[in-house]
Amino acid sequence: METPICQEGAFHFDPDDGIYTDHFPGYPVVPGSLVIDAFLKISGSVKRIENFRFRSFLFPGVYQYRIVCLGDYWECTLFRNEQIMVRGKLRT
Repeated sequence: METPICQEGAFHFDPDDGIYTDHFPGYPVVPGSLVIDAFLKISGSVKRIENFRFRSFLFPGVYQYRIVCLGDYWECTLFRNEQIMVRGKLRT
């Protein structure tokens, strides 16, 4: 059995980004579209975004990620302090 290609690292959602002025005033939350975009930037060519589940609000800061290639899709996981925050698939 072939070992899946895996990438690991960290995403930094800068608390000084102007997007948090409106999303949301006094209670900054990272938009889900920014999380998915971060995964898209490192995964390459993608045909479809599937089943992204957000387990809680993400606040600006640093989050670890893992991407595992499983045949025709990438399994994406975002976590903080070993707690899974987001999980989804990017179909290639």
